[in-house]
This record gives sequence, C-alpha cells and structure tokens, in this order.
Amino acid sequence: MMDDAKTGPLAAAMMSLCMLIDTEGRNYTWSEYTTWLKEVGFTNVRRIPIHSPGANGLLVGRKPENG
Repeated sequence: MMDDAKTGPLAAAMMSLCMLIDTEGRNYTWSEYTTWLKEVGFTNVRRIPIHSPGANGLLVGRKPENG
C-alpha cells in the first residue's frame, strides 16, 4: 500500500505508476482504505506492518454484528 503522502514505499510507488500507465488505476493509501472500511461499519481499524516481498502490512478491522 502507498503511504499517506503517496510517495512510497518504493515498490508500492512503482506498482502504482505501472497501474496508471497500463490500467488507468493506481495503488491506494492506508488512509483511503481505512476511510472506506469505517464508512461500511468496521471499527478498531488498525495497521499491522509486515516485512515481506510485495507486501508492507495488513489493515485489520472489526465489523460488529447487527442485532
């Protein structure tokens, strides 16, 4: 995922550039995903950094049961 400044990390920035060129899409930021999750009812949304090729973290939230 892109950082909130949309400047990195390098692998995510390069992937976003490729997506802009090839698909008219882009990578999204932690904040964008967090906002979308909260808009559909997720709570306790948090970032969990991981260090692995092609990934830099997880975004985890909880969706309370209705009723």
